[in-house]
Amino acid sequence: MSSSFNTILIILGYPATDNGKPGAILLSRLKKGIEEYKQGKAAKIIVTGGAISNEYVEAEVMAKYCIEQGIPQEDIFKEPHAKNTFENARKALEIMEKHGYTHAKVVTSSFHAARAKYFFAKYIDNIEVIAAPYPKQFPFLKKVIFTIKEQLILILFSFGLLNKRYALR
Repeated sequence: MSSSFNTILIILGYPATDNGKPGAILLSRLKKGIEEYKQGKAAKIIVTGGAISNEYVEAEVMAKYCIEQGIPQEDIFKEPHAKNTFENARKALEIMEKHGYTHAKVVTSSFHAARAKYFFAKYIDNIEVIAAPYPKQFPFLKKVIFTIKEQLILILFSFGLLNKRYALR
């Protein structure tokens, strides 16, 4: 088990709403990450994600929310450029190496955990993926669709059939 002094939390982004606030999925990830941080399971937090679906940079939206929830600004590293899970992993590793962190706890949605683990394990030797729950208001069918989509992404990726948004090419 790694001490919290060399452990960093990496909270993966998800597009903000059209008014720049965290939507249900992003809020679930943030709440789980903040819970882990406040329990002393990591010394710092990386929030990662660029502007994907609108003009709001996910890392900026996430950092603002974390600060509003009492996380000291100096404990948050913002990575505002990643456009997908592969880039999240690469860019988070750069921050980890710059600041001397050797262990990462990656916080993402339960439906996204397998893909996150797959990509992060390619770059970071000592990782743990923590799955945030589905938002309470998610209907069952939406949960099923999100889960099936993620499984298809992993299967298609393994055959080299996906574009750069999901693949390593």
